[in-house]
Amino acid sequence: MTPKQDTPYVLGTGLTVLSTFLMGFIDAYTFLQQGGSFASAQTGNLVSLSAKLFSGNFKEAMGHVWVFAGFAIGAFAGEAVIERTEDKGIKRYRYYLLIQAIVLFLLAIFQNQLTGNLMLLTLGALAGYELTTFRKFRGTSVNNGIMTGNTKNLMNHLYQFVFNGDKKAQAHAADLLSTVVIFILGAGAGTLIIQLNASYNLWTAFAIALAAFAWATARSGRPT
Repeated sequence: MTPKQDTPYVLGTGLTVLSTFLMGFIDAYTFLQQGGSFASAQTGNLVSLSAKLFSGNFKEAMGHVWVFAGFAIGAFAGEAVIERTEDKGIKRYRYYLLIQAIVLFLLAIFQNQLTGNLMLLTLGALAGYELTTFRKFRGTSVNNGIMTGNTKNLMNHLYQFVFNGDKKAQAHAADLLSTVVIFILGAGAGTLIIQLNASYNLWTAFAIALAAFAWATARSGRPT
């Protein structure tokens, strides 16, 4: 792999790792601090939404509606950003990450003033944006916030390796397992931060996003 090829490959993988960790980190926050909602796992949100609606807990159900709507908006916006920055090469990562860092900075500053529903809408949008933007772990397509699909694909590839000796499937299975573990570590870290002080969670998420932006800026500025 030439240096020119190496930069987007390493950068894309590294940012997917960071975004996967961040999605677990933020999901821990929304689950523990925002009524059991998930920023990224919309299957869980829909189950909770239906259960609360049909049991008559309409007010509690609204949080799941807001985060679902935000996720849909974020995924739409993420696709728009991707389409409009395709000609930027690896520099496009800076645009993705700058938007993310700004959103998290504003949420951290105003977290005590924002309503729960607005917080869920915004974090849901951020999750949809993240899941649309960062999807490559080395040579494997992954989902950085929804582990159901990753686990299914992991076991599919594992079967192909164990019974058919497929070496590519082995590599994909390892990548998918790494993604699941990273997400778990992110959720665990988010939980520990909340136990220390809940207000630190969004500030830490912002610090992670800012570090990712700085790294992407440094990498994309290197001569190729």
